[in-house]
Amino acid sequence: MTKRIAQEVIDVHTHIFPPNLAVRAADNVVNYYRLTREGDGTAETLLKGGEAFENVRFVISSAAIKPENVVNGNNFLLKAAKADSRFIPLCSFHPDMDFDEAVRELERVKKEGAKGVKLHPDFQHFPIDRDDVIPLYEVCAELKLPILFHVGDEHSDLSAPTRLYRVINRLPNLVAIAAHLCGYQSWDEAEKTLIGTPVYTETSDALIGLPPERVYKLIEKHGADRIMFGSDYPLRLTASAYEALDALPLTEDEKEKIYAGTAKKVFGL
Repeated sequence: MTKRIAQEVIDVHTHIFPPNLAVRAADNVVNYYRLTREGDGTAETLLKGGEAFENVRFVISSAAIKPENVVNGNNFLLKAAKADSRFIPLCSFHPDMDFDEAVRELERVKKEGAKGVKLHPDFQHFPIDRDDVIPLYEVCAELKLPILFHVGDEHSDLSAPTRLYRVINRLPNLVAIAAHLCGYQSWDEAEKTLIGTPVYTETSDALIGLPPERVYKLIEKHGADRIMFGSDYPLRLTASAYEALDALPLTEDEKEKIYAGTAKKVFGL
């Protein structure tokens, strides 16, 4: 019998896709990053990966690759969240959308239950600090929609930690979350520019790219008050990512904050 985990957990970085697209979408991501995956991108497998937990929820998201895909992608996530209360939806916009159209969509998804926004600059092909996107970040701040930014890419500087640093300095009221412990494959730059700042972050993929000792050092330097737990499903299942993180010498107070407490504060849960 699988050991039950009593720790309350909110996995703040997961992706689900429609069943007919899930495996292809998951493969596209792992091929880009030259990684392997534990899940298939379906909601069913995500939920199975959390069966060991007595109390678990999943923040689901998907950044629309094209402007014309925004509404359908958001509707899929909102529908999934309405069907299962364990799902917490982060919707998306595309920086190349008409501004007024993007604002209407943000207002709509907020009204329908979105708890934030997910953006992936490398896949959506825009630099985080592009001037004409700043007004849309301001709209998110006004609507109290935190933005989870993918940060870090060894092939591109579109999502560089330094770019997000510029944004948070321009928009102190924006609740920004720098994914992957502030910069996947860019942790040296992240430590210089984002670690220790007011930006929030989450732990997904850090233990894939860094030794445990470095991950622990960055967590201690940034502070559990601004760190959340993430798996980046379908790359890892929630239980697998939890076991890897739980092996670090975190205090019980740090665990409470990282596994659920900080997420509750950020997303108003």
